[in-house]
Amino acid sequence: MSEASDQGFDAVRHFDADKANAYDEYIPRVIPGYHTLHHLTAGILETETGAEGRVLVVGVGTGTEAIEICRAYPGLSVMGLDISTDMLTVARRRIAEAGLEGRIELSEGVVADLPDEAAFDAATLLLVMHFIADDGAKAGILDAIARRLKPGAALVIGDMFGVRGTAAYQDQEAVWRGLQIAAGIDAEDVDKSIRHAEKDTHPIPEERLFDLLEGAGFGTVTPFFLSLMFGGWVARKK
Repeated sequence: MSEASDQGFDAVRHFDADKANAYDEYIPRVIPGYHTLHHLTAGILETETGAEGRVLVVGVGTGTEAIEICRAYPGLSVMGLDISTDMLTVARRRIAEAGLEGRIELSEGVVADLPDEAAFDAATLLLVMHFIADDGAKAGILDAIARRLKPGAALVIGDMFGVRGTAAYQDQEAVWRGLQIAAGIDAEDVDKSIRHAEKDTHPIPEERLFDLLEGAGFGTVTPFFLSLMFGGWVARKK
């Protein structure tokens, strides 16, 4: 999901009711290692928080991440943010079905809408940053999250990264295309999705991500996930 809709990509329009209702079936076939990324994220949060505290989930989507965290660790609660009403509608239904309404709070909006205080013991930012342009907006969301984390708290990031147009990236993209087709997605739909990614996403090199994290007040960045052009990192607020 996306934290902002004014960077050339309208996330609210893109993640409409049809996409929201199909998302949980569709996205694991698009993102290689999708379930592994979420499983690892939950385990990292357990280690980083001692399985106690409050987690900020930015781009909560249909609630998959929040539900997995709370099912696995009864001592954790979640504040989930998203800008898509339709995605949040699905999330509320799934959270109610899981009986987790008392531990997962949802809010429509962006991080900057939250009180400007260090209220969270950890945060996640999964599959969000590549929708945000590196024109100050990526730095802005990281800074907003950092201000709302307690000192030493972990931020778990999962995102598309790399340098589009390089031979290495093109090789990965070709494998990505083949995996989606093998997963049952129509080749024309896959090509349309790749064109959308080329137009509306903003992957950056890992080194640039590290610079942005440092600028927002994070340190000790540790990679934990890699699947083609999708990676995962843990950073801690200084």
